Order: sequence, then C-alpha cells, then structure tokens
Amino acid sequence: MARGISRRVPGNTSRYPFSRVITPMLATLVCLVLATTAPAAEQPVAIFHAFDQSFTDVKAFVCDLADQGYSHVQVTPAQKSNPSPEWWARYQPVDYAVIEGKGSEADLRSLVARAHECGVKVLADVVFNHMANLPEFASLDFPGIDHTNFHSRCPISYTDGNRTTEIRCWLGGELPDLDQTRPAVQAAHRAHLERLMALGIDGFRFDAAKHIPAEVVGQYVDLIDQRSGGKAWNYLEVIEDGDTKATDYNGVAAVTDFVLYTSLKNAFSFGGDLRSLRVPIAVDDPRSVTFGRTHDNIRELSAQAINPYDDRTDALLATTYVLAREQGTPLVLNWDNHDSPAVREGVKFRQIMRQRAAAGGEVRENVLAVVDKPTILIMERGGEGFYLVNKAAEKLDLPVLDLTLTSLEGCYRELRNDFNVAIERRDGKKFVTRWGTWSRGGLEVQGRDALYFIREPWSQCQMR
Repeated sequence: MARGISRRVPGNTSRYPFSRVITPMLATLVCLVLATTAPAAEQPVAIFHAFDQSFTDVKAFVCDLADQGYSHVQVTPAQKSNPSPEWWARYQPVDYAVIEGKGSEADLRSLVARAHECGVKVLADVVFNHMANLPEFASLDFPGIDHTNFHSRCPISYTDGNRTTEIRCWLGGELPDLDQTRPAVQAAHRAHLERLMALGIDGFRFDAAKHIPAEVVGQYVDLIDQRSGGKAWNYLEVIEDGDTKATDYNGVAAVTDFVLYTSLKNAFSFGGDLRSLRVPIAVDDPRSVTFGRTHDNIRELSAQAINPYDDRTDALLATTYVLAREQGTPLVLNWDNHDSPAVREGVKFRQIMRQRAAAGGEVRENVLAVVDKPTILIMERGGEGFYLVNKAAEKLDLPVLDLTLTSLEGCYRELRNDFNVAIERRDGKKFVTRWGTWSRGGLEVQGRDALYFIREPWSQCQMR
C-alpha cells in the first residue's frame, strides 16, 4: 500500500459477482471443475520480502536465501514510478510500459536468471489501483493512460455498508484512482504482467487489491494462469475493514491475513495471552499470506502504520510463530530475517517440515496445553518436530514436562543451538528425560526467545 495513507481497520468468497447467489451444491461443483481443469501452483515454503532493495542487491544474496530455506523472493514494484527516493514512491506508478526504479529491465532479468539457478522463484509486486500524484501529471495524462481513465476525486468510507467508495475513490484522497473498466487501463496492466512474465517472473503480489473489483483482479489472475500454465503463484493485499472481508477476494487468489496479524499482535504484545493462539482467529484459508509484520505495520515507515507493535521483539516472536505453523504462507520482511537468528531458523524448520510431509511424515500443527502460562506456547508438528516460544522477559525452567497426550516421542535436535532433547515413555506416560544433557529433563528456555526442534534418529541422543 502506498505510503500507508489509507487508515484501514482489520476486522462470500466471490470471484465474480454472480457467485454471491451460487447455491452450495453448485459452488461445490464449480470448485471440482476448476480443480480438474486448472493446475494449482505450488504454495511457497516461505517468501522473503526484499523490501525497498535494488534488483542488483537482491541478485547478490538470492542464493543465500535458497540455503536458508526460502522458496520465493518478492521484489519491489518494477514499473516507472514517482522519482522520489522514499520507499512509498515505488507504489506510485507513472508508466507501466517502462521498468525503472530499483533497477533496469536488464537488472531484473539478471536477478530472475540467478534466482532460478538457485531454485528460488521471484514474485513481482504490481500496483494497479492508482497512479502517482505529481505536479507534472496534474492533468492526469500519463503515458498510455490519459485523464479519461480515472474516477473523479472523492474520499473513501470504510464503514458505510458498501464497497462503492473503496472501488471508485482516491486512495488517501490523494492518489488518482484508475477506472478498472476502461480498455486502456486493462491493456496497460496486461502488457505489464506479460512483460514481467517474459522476464521469468513466477508470480505476483497485487497491491491494494481490495480497491479493485474482484472480477477485474480475477481476469488478471486468469491471464497469468494462461501464460504460466497454472504454475505462477499469486496473492492479493486485502486488509479487512468495515466493508471488505478477505472472503470477498480469496476466491481469486490467496490473500494477506491481517485477521491473524491482529490475533498475533494481541497475543504477543505486553499483557497478551499466547493461550489465545490454541485456536487462532485467522482467515479460513491454508494459502493465506501470514506475517509477524509487513512494511504497512511499521511506525518508523509511516505515521499511519496499521496497528503497529510497540515492541519490535514482539513482532519478531510473532514471526517465529508464523513460521512454525503448517497453515499459511509466511512472508518475512528482509529486516527481520537479517536481525533475528530465530526467524532464520524458523524458515529452515518450515522447509524441513515441508520435506518430511512430502516424504509421508505426519506434520499437522497442534498447540499443546502442557504448560498453562500466558507467556509460553508449545506447538507440535505431528511427531516430526515442535516449536517453543517464551515471550516473557524471564527464563522459564521446568524440571518436569509431561507430554503423554502429545504426538512427540524420541530424539529431537534444536536447530539454532544444536542440542538434543529426549522424550521417553516412563510408567505409561511420556516425559522429557533429556534437555541438552542426561542430567536434566523438563525444559529450559531463555526469555524473549523461540526454539525449533526436529526429530532425529534415537542414536543421536545416545551419542551426545
């Protein structure tokens, strides 16, 4: 979203308008037909958001992302935009026919080629809702899109009971809103998508998608599917408000899960209760893009940041939780990946869990109730691994931990600190009998920290 200028409050799956009246039986039939005719792109393991980074810089480290476990990297919007060096200027298009800003077309082609050599796919951010607000374009005559292709200026209401202003009015009252029904607008957008796909782009993020009619976004996704043979992976920025729900758009593609974000912010912030995440409130879609924070939630980037954390460490811990889950498609901000070893290990943990699932392992997520504290969360991933987070400032030290009613048993290795944990049966129950050494059981975790454990052969616990 450009500049965070739109204040949105998080709060019928419909790809096209007629779907609002489809009967449940017909809806099921339609889903079955689509499932058999349109191949689904592989869901990312994790997406690295190369926020405000140049194509050349991303090329230099993209193979390191593959080693960390990332399957996708998301690059900054590629079209020619507002020339300001500020990050939000990339979200104010000037000319969709020109790739310019964080690198040239040649730079982007070179990045994509290098990423593909390393097995990383590249997602492009596209900004189709609006254009730039610049004095030289005050007449709203842009290259390929003249003033006849814009809606009249008007303010957006997010609580008036309909989505008319969301679709027709200027974002933040200042960014010119494109009329998505106009042939010139659609032609410019389709050409931009095709240019990026010709460079090898593997999928797209649609910025401010909730301000574009779902059927129009659906037409663009159809084009992408046709050109890619169904192999491209796409998602839409949809921030819920009083008039818009994620389900208005997740029939088109995966959507950003700002519902889960609010749940995480409440749980991980000071005074919050991690036990609320035993059944988290989230968008009911396993594809949804999940995150501890994005560039829209950072107060330092925008005075109108959306529901930002007061403490950045809370956001980092929330990101570790997102990476531990089976559900969702984690999006990790470049800053957070750089600053938090726990986040980096979370990406590797997620990759390993995906690999083990593909090999037939049981990796279903389940938040355990074995420690009844508001600051502690333990999540098992079937019997293949588990995750532990302590959001309190103080270390937690439990001499005994009963895991009888869990799927966990055997030897597990913690990825970042490389120590072993043994879970064994004793007198008909299961306990942690080794935590690092055989001299202690239970668990120990430092304050403000998260740990990831993967199952290893039992011989590994006997060796160390």
